[in-house]
Amino acid sequence: MSSYQMNDASIDLPEQFKDGTMHLFTVERNGSNAFTFVVSRADMDESDTVDTFAHKLVQQMRQTLPRFELKNLRAREVDGETAREVDYIWVSQGTPLHQRQTVVMARGPSHKTRRAISFIGTCPNGFTAEWTEEYQKLVTSVKLAERSAVSFASRMLPADADGLIFVLREVDGSLVVVPRLSQLFGYDIADALDPKVAFFDHTGAPIGLQRTTEPGEGWAHPDGDRYMFWTLDAATHSRLVDRLDAVRSVSGISSLTSVDAVRRYLADMSVSGLMKPAAS
Repeated sequence: MSSYQMNDASIDLPEQFKDGTMHLFTVERNGSNAFTFVVSRADMDESDTVDTFAHKLVQQMRQTLPRFELKNLRAREVDGETAREVDYIWVSQGTPLHQRQTVVMARGPSHKTRRAISFIGTCPNGFTAEWTEEYQKLVTSVKLAERSAVSFASRMLPADADGLIFVLREVDGSLVVVPRLSQLFGYDIADALDPKVAFFDHTGAPIGLQRTTEPGEGWAHPDGDRYMFWTLDAATHSRLVDRLDAVRSVSGISSLTSVDAVRRYLADMSVSGLMKPAAS
């Protein structure tokens, strides 16, 4: 049994109880809620990353929310931590609800447990420019507590970075090995932004696409945005070696054509710390 602290009280909770605390904030106009902002918490499985948790969340909503429609699932940050923003619409009692939910991982009170904190904005009939800006401001203002002593610092990879890139497609378990990062920029970015496509650098460490404001840099999206690859925290995103059991085929370069060959390559990289790509 542990003592659970609230703002104005404390309570002794048996171990089997999980923290599902929610905070609700509303803005009313003309007698109805124009915008609602909710902060909720949920325990994460030991094997969960922000990615896998967000995917589970989407699947749960598909099953439980009437006429659920996923509009977008993208990477973002909350107080410097890797997060995922889910943009979706569903229908409640005949009324369309547009929601944006940003999920980030945080340490629990014991520092041994992990929990997902979700920041959920809701607008009936859709987000206006005003509420889109308000939601972004609220999420940007978040300061996370119970953080580890050393935070992961993401860095942008230059477009001409050397080294192999691994592209894993969850849909069919295919792993494509690309000789260098710049070659990816010739492919359709819409395919690359699919949440079921994961990227890893030449060591098998996770990397991901994020928007860039640098003119002329990165991968161009038809909507005008540009993206670059950034390093991701392996504490919240699985490394390639941990996902090889799901791989069904390997292609791209002649020296790596099987899961076993990729596994050996990653083991060599881990032991030697080499920063050179494998010969094709």
